[in-house]
Amino acid sequence: MSDPRVVFVEGSGDAPSTLTLSEKGMKTWILWRLLSANNRDLGRGQNLFASHDQSVQHFRFVRENIERVEPVITHADAGLEWFWVLMLDEQPVARSSRGYERLRECHYCLAQFLESVSTAEVVDDPERIVRLRQDHAAPGTFEPFADAL
Repeated sequence: MSDPRVVFVEGSGDAPSTLTLSEKGMKTWILWRLLSANNRDLGRGQNLFASHDQSVQHFRFVRENIERVEPVITHADAGLEWFWVLMLDEQPVARSSRGYERLRECHYCLAQFLESVSTAEVVDDPERIVRLRQDHAAPGTFEPFADAL
């Protein structure tokens, strides 16, 4: 297995509702994600940036200030999931990549994120940015047993 690493995702259009645009009116954006050695998504940046360089700088800023972050664990308003957010100077800088069914899972994954930040390799190559997959409607209705009846 490899070491933890930071990869970058490019998206276009509306930003996910839980994330923050660094500049208004951006048509495309870049987000950093921290992956574990076995490719599990440990967490991601809170801010979406206009360029790869800005996103790399933001991750390095979070890494340099990881001792100062304040973790906040919260329960979703409408649902059964727990999430974590890292605050720095009262501003969110990173968050969990998903919700967790159990509070202990949330605590464990936050600890994994905090432990991996300092050793993560930054994939600092704009050519290796992952493009966000677009949702495509499935053609037709998927009922595999309908014809067999």
